[in-house]
Amino acid sequence: MDSLSSTDLEFILNKSNSQMTGKSMKPNDRQNAAGPPQEKYARYAHVLQKTKWAREFSWEHTKKICFYIEPVIAKPGAIVFKEGDTDKSLGIIVKGAIDIIKENTRITTLTSSQTFGEMALIDGEPRSASGIAVKETVIFFMTQDNLIRLTQDDPQLGVQLLWKISKLISQRLRQTTGMLVDYMGEY
Repeated sequence: MDSLSSTDLEFILNKSNSQMTGKSMKPNDRQNAAGPPQEKYARYAHVLQKTKWAREFSWEHTKKICFYIEPVIAKPGAIVFKEGDTDKSLGIIVKGAIDIIKENTRITTLTSSQTFGEMALIDGEPRSASGIAVKETVIFFMTQDNLIRLTQDDPQLGVQLLWKISKLISQRLRQTTGMLVDYMGEY
């Protein structure tokens, strides 16, 4: 989805005030969303819906998810998260790319529609690797607190989102297991 329009990016840049961390939404933020901020969340939903990540969600659910996210723009070379951090948030890349680094070795590069932080979101344990923006990257963050709030506010959507996160963790575990088997087969 690196086709994020310049209008969408400009809108996010003007509305985003985050500095590389997901922010926990206060209850008043959702209540205040009934007025002009509705446009902001609808615009975020428009951007999110363009990603493969959001395909499983209806338009209404995508809009609702956007009440619980915070957009962040990372400049090239910016440290998005560090190994050992305990920020308990999931990041959804909507534009750009992030290198995943473990002990000074690039493990992989995540691009648009991919996520990071699924385990940190669920268990709150320290990050197992670092992430560095390869180019200007737009990330939608959801904190653990906001996931809990979403699940309380809309249990059906909360279950759907948790199911998606579980599938992502399962896919990553399968990939890691496959890589380990390949690696062990070389010795």
